[in-house]
Amino acid sequence: MLLLTLGVAGVALASVAVLSRVAVRTAYVRLESEARAVRLSGLASVLDDTQAASAANVEARLAQAASSLGLRLLLLGPDGSVRAASSPELRAARVEVQGDRLQIEEREEEGGVVRSRKTVLVGAPHVPMAGGGGTLYALPPVRDGAEPLEPRSLATLNRWLTLSALGSGLLAVLLTLALSRRILAPVEALTTAVRRMGSGDRSARVAERGSDEISTLARAFNAMADALARTEGLRRTLVTDVAHELRTPLTNLRCQIEALQDGLQAADPAALASLHEETLLLARLVDDLQDLALAESGHHLPLRLAPLRLEEVVLAALAAMRTGAQERGITAQSEVPADVVVNADRERLGQVLRNLLANAATHTPAGGAISVTAHRAGDSVRLVVADTGGGIAAEHLPHVFDRFYRADPSRARATGGAGLGLAIVKQLVEAHGGSVAVASEPGQGTQFTITLPAAPY
Repeated sequence: MLLLTLGVAGVALASVAVLSRVAVRTAYVRLESEARAVRLSGLASVLDDTQAASAANVEARLAQAASSLGLRLLLLGPDGSVRAASSPELRAARVEVQGDRLQIEEREEEGGVVRSRKTVLVGAPHVPMAGGGGTLYALPPVRDGAEPLEPRSLATLNRWLTLSALGSGLLAVLLTLALSRRILAPVEALTTAVRRMGSGDRSARVAERGSDEISTLARAFNAMADALARTEGLRRTLVTDVAHELRTPLTNLRCQIEALQDGLQAADPAALASLHEETLLLARLVDDLQDLALAESGHHLPLRLAPLRLEEVVLAALAAMRTGAQERGITAQSEVPADVVVNADRERLGQVLRNLLANAATHTPAGGAISVTAHRAGDSVRLVVADTGGGIAAEHLPHVFDRFYRADPSRARATGGAGLGLAIVKQLVEAHGGSVAVASEPGQGTQFTITLPAAPY
């Protein structure tokens, strides 16, 4: 990121420097040309007034003007011959004029050696003299170690541009370092948290600051970590609960079998009935776990959906539990209209009702009542299973559909429940495309409301 920023800043600054230099040089040359033209016009006017003077006086004025202008001046006659010049070398030069092309050949003597130097100028600034007295030319100076005015100005400009580029580059470096630290610090924290998560530390979290993309990523990571932690907790709880539920019947079976083997108990019908009851308890627990697993998988749960008269299923479920309810003095009644039809799987819906009725019978005291009602609401059917039991405390209501959850653990174990019935109800109802809810108050009973898709008329 630092190299990329420096590269972009360098290209931008170089482009600005080059364009600025070209623009300034162009403007400088234009202004300087205009200024020279004005000064040449003024000098030509002065020379017009001294045309009658001697050539020495004219050349003295040219030398003085050339020194102030930083140029070499050459006055040609109408025939193209050199009339006067700002220096003796230029005065002795051979000059040819061809349109706007000016060719000058000068001779220089250095160390007894005579050298010839030819200069060709195109479009050199010039001013015609009044009265056809010739033409005054302004020639660039000869570089003899003293830098002329124009290069010095451009050198100053280049120095300022260089200093500006260095300052801007340094500012770009500082800003990039600050920005990269702000970006990379959260990224490094995320990387560290991910590595901790990968090593098994489910408590790894990152700080959430601001509302930018990095903060959004941090919140998504924390949400994922929370979900993984909940999943891991559920998995451990499931393993612990399953082991606990299997341990009791297996322990009973082992103890009774060992007693039979050691001759401490006779293999009479009572002992065999007890063993058979424990195996049925194990089978029911395994079946519940299998049903729950199938229901939670959703698309793996085999459902044979078809239009189904709800009254038939409710009456069959009530008949299965009515004998046990009557022994305890519990009345069970149905108020389901005969024309209420749902789109459901008969066997699975019967399982849902049996689980709800068994749960209601377990928590309804002797002399209580259980009712099943239903009515159509638009494209749905609402089925309500209500009892007059002791109700469920508010702190337990959010967890009644959790696996292995018991509001009254000791009572549920005494009756053989494993805490899976309501969890199976929820999964089976949702597999049908419906929903289930619970409402209860301590001492006022409990109501389970199931919403299922209604079959078309």
